[in-house]
Amino acid sequence: MKKVFLCLIITLCLFGCQTKPTTEEILRTQTEHFLELTDTLPVMPEDLFDDAKTLEERTALAEDWAAQLQDYLSPVMTDQAIEAFVANRMPEGFNRFLGFEEATQTQDCRQISNVEKLSGGDYDVTVTYTADEQTVKLLLNFKETADGWRITSLRRR
Repeated sequence: MKKVFLCLIITLCLFGCQTKPTTEEILRTQTEHFLELTDTLPVMPEDLFDDAKTLEERTALAEDWAAQLQDYLSPVMTDQAIEAFVANRMPEGFNRFLGFEEATQTQDCRQISNVEKLSGGDYDVTVTYTADEQTVKLLLNFKETADGWRITSLRRR
């Protein structure tokens, strides 16, 4: 009986001692996921700028594209962040937002360089891009939501 009790205690201790990922590890994973998504963002339809299309047709194309981006980015960003991302930055392309040519492959020239906790409980994650003899920092602000950690804003430094 003592052996069974001892085995039970050891088993419970082993299950209880499993380490959960730290907030920093979770944020790094979310950041990597976001960066992977930006590599393959749905492209804005070319027909959106076709003068032969009616305003209603172009509006429908824009709304469809925005809905695709919403679905695509929702695992890593809040709805408000996605709306701002689409409205303010995406028409020019993500590489252009970073200051690189569209053809530049940024996957191999980026690294998560800093994870910093802010006073309000949010976190800033800095991604450093170095390409074409140029260094650009992308700052992602994360907030914990009911769905987990999500990007609430991003800006170029």
